Amino acid sequence: MALVIEDGTGKSDATSYVTVAEARAYALARGVTLSAVDAEVEVLILKTMDYIESYRERFKGWKKTKEQALQWPRYDVYIDGWYQESEDIPQLLKNAVCQAVMEVNNGTDPMPTGTGNAVISEKVDVIEVEYAAATSSAPSPVMRKVNALLNPLLSGGGSYVFRS
Repeated sequence: MALVIEDGTGKSDATSYVTVAEARAYALARGVTLSAVDAEVEVLILKTMDYIESYRERFKGWKKTKEQALQWPRYDVYIDGWYQESEDIPQLLKNAVCQAVMEVNNGTDPMPTGTGNAVISEKVDVIEVEYAAATSSAPSPVMRKVNALLNPLLSGGGSYVFRS
């Protein structure tokens, strides 16, 4: 399956903001080697895109068109005080996708599902384990670097000093 890359036109079939080559280059620049198999990297990107797109209600501005598959491009967006052209996909967004790809590559599940019971206490001798009540979903991982890259793109994040 080939990715369909959003180029700023608001494609109705887009599946990613980054190419496999962009994800590999970003990772390699940070000392991480992703799989040489394109299909494996595409799966990482798609898992990451599910996570990134889950921020839909928090992104600044508005989708450029109602037909576009992804949340970007957007209009009425200022990043660090500068107007973001509605035809551009912010580099911060692409970097966030690539950073998340690296984290998913290292085993982080960006959107875990299922039920889980947290261990409240353990006893080693005469083994004893106490579990918390089951939850409806597993806790989401904290991807600090991804969140830091996304922050200026989110409502309430970044600078509000507008420059002309």
